[in-house]
Amino acid sequence: MEKNVRKFYWYRLTKFSLFHIAILVLFYQERGLSFSQIMILQSVYYFAKVLSEVPTGALADRVGRKKALVLGSLCHSFAYLLIFLSHSLVLFILGEIIAGIAMSFAYGADSALAYDTLKCLGKSDQYQKVEGNANSMRHLGFAIFAPLGGLLATVNMSLPYLASSIGIFFSGLIALTLVEPPAEGQSGEESTSSARRKSYHEIRRSLDLLMGNKRILWLVLFFSVIFLATRLGFWTYQPYMKLVGLPLSLFGIVFAAFHLFSALVSRQADRMERLLKEKLMLLMMPILLVVSFVLLSRFLALWAVSFILIQQVTTALHEPVLKTYINRHTPSQVRATMLSVQHMAGNAAFAIFAPFLGSLVDRFRLENALLIFALVVIIFSVLLWRCRIKWLRSVGRQPGQTEEAR
Repeated sequence: MEKNVRKFYWYRLTKFSLFHIAILVLFYQERGLSFSQIMILQSVYYFAKVLSEVPTGALADRVGRKKALVLGSLCHSFAYLLIFLSHSLVLFILGEIIAGIAMSFAYGADSALAYDTLKCLGKSDQYQKVEGNANSMRHLGFAIFAPLGGLLATVNMSLPYLASSIGIFFSGLIALTLVEPPAEGQSGEESTSSARRKSYHEIRRSLDLLMGNKRILWLVLFFSVIFLATRLGFWTYQPYMKLVGLPLSLFGIVFAAFHLFSALVSRQADRMERLLKEKLMLLMMPILLVVSFVLLSRFLALWAVSFILIQQVTTALHEPVLKTYINRHTPSQVRATMLSVQHMAGNAAFAIFAPFLGSLVDRFRLENALLIFALVVIIFSVLLWRCRIKWLRSVGRQPGQTEEAR
């Protein structure tokens, strides 16, 4: 079981071997889609994740996180193979639906397996560091595979999707070698029907916990806002780089530089959280996003692409930090389910707003769309912070919570 952490890092790296990520918009445009249609596809993808997030998390809690990770990788690999072979909007939609469901198997289950592994080894206090390192592996994967995908795209724009399918297939092979840690309070083999009934029980229990614990509810809502903002920023990278005249041959390299920077920042997530504490970390994330959106909207120049790095700080930090906060307040038996609920909220937010993003970019200039994004983040952040002050004042200090975490 001690090898699980190292394998967890390799799983994250290969799971995000997304060779196509830096040319995704260009690929779909070459296949005849408008930017609005591309965003509708992404909305479909995220809605698929929303509808499958909690059931797949609950299934992982009941039948094993390892099995969920293997199944998710195989389905994900097939989805990109389907997109590689497709030329119709219907098949693209089908591919995005399968990819969304497949990805939901990974979110929550992999983190829960890592956390329970560390807990079995008596090292649960190292989880934030391990999650930060694993998150850095994801960004390192982007940094490695995006330039390679860019080179493949110069030969044929669809080849990066084939390469992504192969890379993600290997993540399933790595998941097969993981050791399933025992869940707290669980012993013996359960029948399939029993597991199914208990899966629904875990979903209901997680939702009851979410609605009954204002701290967890606030963290989930905050995560959804940050998730939405970082995804809105991500989908403007390629249009912005094209607008300011960045050569297409450099898209993969620039994209890789962004995520290499994120990987370095993510590795420092634990240290930064210990230094800044919860309040400053939560304040910093939306502020950095707003600053980046405003600067990008005001400066349309090649050198201004560097302002995207400001967004990348929040992109790198929000998952390991907010997952840690959720884990601290969630029992092991529903931990994967609750982490899935957290991602479900973020996915739902983006799924709803993605078509508006496409419409804004198509109807208005990109710089105006970026200013609207900044305004949306400001409004939601202010409202959530007011709720935080009110809710935490009403519940008071929770048992086992240190003053630093308040």
